[in-house]
Amino acid sequence: MFPGVKVESLLKGDVYLFPERDDIYLKFLKYFIDLYDYPRAITVWNQSTDEERSGRLWRIVNEAWESYSKINENLPVIWLATAKKALEWDHVPVNFHPWALAILEHFDLERYHAAYHLPRDEYEAIAHDLPIVLEGLRNYPAEKLAAPIDEDNWGYIDY
Repeated sequence: MFPGVKVESLLKGDVYLFPERDDIYLKFLKYFIDLYDYPRAITVWNQSTDEERSGRLWRIVNEAWESYSKINENLPVIWLATAKKALEWDHVPVNFHPWALAILEHFDLERYHAAYHLPRDEYEAIAHDLPIVLEGLRNYPAEKLAAPIDEDNWGYIDY
């Protein structure tokens, strides 16, 4: 999905080795709500084509593409939040699905919590969402996978 990056390179235990991390999971979920869960945005979504919807997901990932494509302390939680939103939209792009599934299947929440001492509310939200999102990804019908997100223009601003 990202040029020169294989998903396997993101599945190593290095994600648990950073000295600290920001508490971003709940902030990321709020970002999605603020950006997309209001009447006008919902109307635009409902009127969008499959490609336009994939473009919306690309814009989300593109805003922080290096956080999605390089080992960092927040990698699993940003993938979790984004996959949760994709499942809520019932729009999972064909090239996003295997990456999200692989990263989240290799995410060890207890090890992550031990490494970073997550605040209680963030830990509980992740613990609640992770199995639901994993089940959703594992059971997402292949025939429903959506148009791919752009794989070539990371870092470009789409204005």
